[in-house]
Amino acid sequence: MLSATFIPAQISWAQSNSASLQKGIEAYQNGNYQAAVQEFNQAISEGAQAEKAYYLRGISYLQLGKQQQAIADYTKVIELNAKNADAYYDRGIARTQIGNYEQAIADYNRALELKPDQERVYLNRGIAQSQQGNLEKAMADYNQAIELNGELADAYANRGVIHAAMGEKESAIEDLEKAAQLYQEQGNQSLYQTVQERLEQLE
Repeated sequence: MLSATFIPAQISWAQSNSASLQKGIEAYQNGNYQAAVQEFNQAISEGAQAEKAYYLRGISYLQLGKQQQAIADYTKVIELNAKNADAYYDRGIARTQIGNYEQAIADYNRALELKPDQERVYLNRGIAQSQQGNLEKAMADYNQAIELNGELADAYANRGVIHAAMGEKESAIEDLEKAAQLYQEQGNQSLYQTVQERLEQLE
């Protein structure tokens, strides 16, 4: 029902001693992702904090919808630091978005090995599992995401869709109503309306 939810995890926006890297961070924070890419290109060419520069360029590419370039940058980050959980997580999102679900799931698995109890990783792995038709595995991931964060509307919405697909109408309605409530409270009118339409179909 929902696409992979891109929320980069725990980015360090601390001041950098590289002018290019700092300018890139400022451009990213202002939503100027193409300008951010250009600044991160310069930082990389200068050899400034390579792991961070590649990672930040990767998330900029992902915001621009350039998944293949993002994947290449996350892969470079992993080559520089095989324990960078965020790079595995974000590469998993990029791979999910282009339909490469098997490799995405492998990335989410590795992210959880390195940094357990991340509700967004469980949520996105659930999305990849459901896209592959692994409904029970998707359900388990949504359950875990909700256990870690009971305010995660996306997890309730997706779990509701799985319940509906399994013929569990009452559970589907319960989850979708919870998702609608959370979306409304969080000011996400678009997804609130989407869930309301799904509820009407069930009722």
